[in-house]
Amino acid sequence: MKNNIQKIRRERWKLVPEAVPTVRRNCSKCKEKREFINSMKFRVNANGKNVDVWLIYRCEKCSTTWNMSIFERSPVSAIPEEVYAGFQANDRLLAESYGRRMDLFVKNRAEAVTPEGGFRIEAEAESETGAEEGFRRIELEVPFPMVLRLDSLLADRLGVSRSMVKRWCGQGVVVKLDREENVWKSEEKLCREKVRNGLVIGIWPVLSVPETGTMPQVCPPGLTPVKLKA
Repeated sequence: MKNNIQKIRRERWKLVPEAVPTVRRNCSKCKEKREFINSMKFRVNANGKNVDVWLIYRCEKCSTTWNMSIFERSPVSAIPEEVYAGFQANDRLLAESYGRRMDLFVKNRAEAVTPEGGFRIEAEAESETGAEEGFRRIELEVPFPMVLRLDSLLADRLGVSRSMVKRWCGQGVVVKLDREENVWKSEEKLCREKVRNGLVIGIWPVLSVPETGTMPQVCPPGLTPVKLKA
């Protein structure tokens, strides 16, 4: 459905992990998928002039280990001395740093997950003239997969209840957009979608109110309280 949106406030919400991502994988002992937690320890295996280095993860339930490869048969001389010393000393900051690198998760075919609530939002906005109170286009930047629903994110960010976000989705106040800024999903179940990188949503400058006409206690920024027709 094409929309005649003349004034748009474009926003980008970057969800930056603060907690160290875990790895979701099958546990050989538990016989099901579990969260594996960064142990903040390395395994170093030197063989002559070459070395293998892994970051050790442990199952949250049974402590079964899984090693994420960092270096494989790499010349010791290719690793900076201070980094190699950090591997041998199980330097915590170094373990956190390598435990946040998406390229390593991809290399190891590991499913990295940011724990719920373990992130902060860095928001940027660019408004066209007169668009401060207009339609809001919000693009999510999510570097790591998260166990987080859209209604939880919007409720927390906008200062309203999840039930209110659900109503907005059902009434078309909160919609899903494609890259051309066309609405292609406007339905209640949108609120149950998981946040992901590249997801684009829109919020119209209207706010539904109860049939009694009483106003909600909180009105999100950029939304003008009006009553929607059924």
